[in-house]
Amino acid sequence: MNTTNNASKLQLTAIAIGLLSASSLSIASTYNPMEHPQNNFSTLEQLNSNNDEPDKAKSILESLQQSEISSKRAHYLEILELLKQNKLEEAGNKITDFLKNHPDEADYYNLQALLETLKKDPIAAQQNYDKAIRLAPKNMLALLGSAKLALDQGQLDKARDYANKALAINDKTINAYLMLADIAYKQKNNAEVEKLLLTAKDKASDDIKLEIEVIKSLGKFYALQKQPEKILSLCDDLVRRYPSNTMALEMLAQAQLFNNQKALAEQSLQKIINLDKQDINSRLLLARLLSDYPDKDKETLALLDEATKIDPDKPEAMVFKTAYLIKRQQYPEALALAHKLDQQFPKLVLGKLLLGDTYLAQKQYEKANEHYQLAYKAEPNDKILLIIADLFIIQKKSNEAIKLLNEALVKAPKDLAIHFKLATIYQQQNDSKLAEAHYDAMLIEQSDNVIALNNLAILYAQKNDPRALDLAKRAYDKAPESAAILDTYGHMLIKQNQANEGLKLLEKAISLAPKQNDVQLHLAEAYVSTNNTAKAIAILESLVNTDLEFSEKKAALSLLESLKKN
Repeated sequence: MNTTNNASKLQLTAIAIGLLSASSLSIASTYNPMEHPQNNFSTLEQLNSNNDEPDKAKSILESLQQSEISSKRAHYLEILELLKQNKLEEAGNKITDFLKNHPDEADYYNLQALLETLKKDPIAAQQNYDKAIRLAPKNMLALLGSAKLALDQGQLDKARDYANKALAINDKTINAYLMLADIAYKQKNNAEVEKLLLTAKDKASDDIKLEIEVIKSLGKFYALQKQPEKILSLCDDLVRRYPSNTMALEMLAQAQLFNNQKALAEQSLQKIINLDKQDINSRLLLARLLSDYPDKDKETLALLDEATKIDPDKPEAMVFKTAYLIKRQQYPEALALAHKLDQQFPKLVLGKLLLGDTYLAQKQYEKANEHYQLAYKAEPNDKILLIIADLFIIQKKSNEAIKLLNEALVKAPKDLAIHFKLATIYQQQNDSKLAEAHYDAMLIEQSDNVIALNNLAILYAQKNDPRALDLAKRAYDKAPESAAILDTYGHMLIKQNQANEGLKLLEKAISLAPKQNDVQLHLAEAYVSTNNTAKAIAILESLVNTDLEFSEKKAALSLLESLKKN
C-alpha cells in the first residue's frame, strides 16, 4: 500500500492579469480605469479645457481626444495581450517606448508592474505601482496590485492598508473585500472571512456576474468549513431573483451537487438546456449524471450528440461519448468513434488514448499498448508512460518496461514517478539492490517522500539492516494516519521487541484498513508477542479460511498451526 503527497500553490499572475484585463480592469462593477481620464491618459483633459471655444471647435477637439484615447486603449490592450501570452520582452519594449514619450501615464506603470511580477521581481513591481500611485493617488489598479503583492509576501497589515484605501475610493471594489477576506483567513478569523465575503456579495448585488464570483469564493470557504448548506441557500436566493438566468442556474446546479441533491441538479441543468440551445457544458454535465443510470442510455447519448452538433470542432462530447460506450461495453461503436476522433483531431492524442482504452477494456493488451505508445510518442507524459510499462508487465515483458522507463529517465533523471515505477518492478523481481538505488534517488530529490521511506525501510528490514527502523519512523512521522505506514512501522517495532508500542500502531492500522489481510497477520503476530493468543488465533482462523489469496497466507497458516499445537 502506497501514499503520495501532492502540493499546489496559488499564483499571482492570473489575478494580476485579471485586474488588468479589458473586461475587468477592476473587479468593481462601477470602475473602469480605461474610461477615467484622471488616471488614464490624463494629459488629454487639457484639450477640452477652454470653455470659450466655439461648439464646432469643441466638437473637433472632443473627436481628437476620443481618437487618441481609443488609440492608446488599443495599444494598452495590445501590451496586455502580450503579457498574457508571456511575451515579456516584446511587451517590455513597448511599455518602455511608450513611457519615454508619455512618462505621466499611470496605468502603463501598472503594466510595467505586472511585467515585473511575471518576471518574479516583486520589488520592481511595487516600485512601479508606487509610481502609478504618485501620479494618480486614486489609481485602483495600483492599489489592488500593491495589496496583492503585500499579501503574497505575508505583509498582512500592508495588504490590508492598500485594500482599505481602494474601498475608501469605491466601496464596491469587490476584489478588495476578497483580499481582506484572504487576510482574515490567514489570521484564522473565520467569522471575519464570512462577514467580508457576505458584504462583498451585497455590494455586488446589482451585477450578477460579480455576485456569482463572490458566491464562488463563499462556496470555497463553506467547503473548507464543511457547511455546504450555506452555499445552497445563497444559490437558491440567486435563482429566486434571476429565475431565467443560466449563470444563476448553473451555480444552483453546482451547489445542489455539492449537497448531494443529484435529482435537483439534473432539473436545474435541464432548465439551462431549455433556456440556452447552444449550451454545451450543461449538456455534458447532465449526460455525466445520467450516465450512472442504465435506463437513461438514450437520454445520455442524445445529450452528447446535441453537444457535438452545437460545436463539431470541440472534442469533449465525442471523448465523453467514447468513454461512455466503453463503460457500456459497446466496443465496436467505441472503436469507430475513437478512430473518428483521431482523424478529426490528429494533433491531439485523445483518439489514440481512447483506442487504447477500448482495447484495454477488452483485455487486448498488445493492441492497447500499440495505441498508447503512439499517444506517448506524440505527447510524452508520465501517465501514459506508466500505463505502457504496466501493460508490458501484464504481458510478462518486464525487460521491455524497464528499457522504456530507463530511456525516459535519461531525459528526466529526477522524475520521481519513473524512479518509483522502476523501484517497484525491481522489488517484484527481488532485485533489492536496484530497487534501493531508485528509492535512494527519490529521497535525494525529496527527502521526506513517504513512499520511498516506507518501501526502503521494508527492503532494509528484509536483510536486517538497522537503518530500517529509522526510515519507518520517519515515514510514520510524516503520515501517522496511513494504514500502510502504520503497518510497516508497527510490524518493525514488534520485530525489535517493542511489542506494546507496535501493537498500538497495528490496532490503529487495522481500524483504518480492516480488510487488509497482511495487516491482520501482523496484528495477530503482535497479539502473540503480547501473550494474547486467543485474539491471535481468532484473526488467523479468519485469514486462512478466506477464499482470497494474499502474499502471506502460508505464513498465517503456519503460525496458526504452531499456536494450536501449543
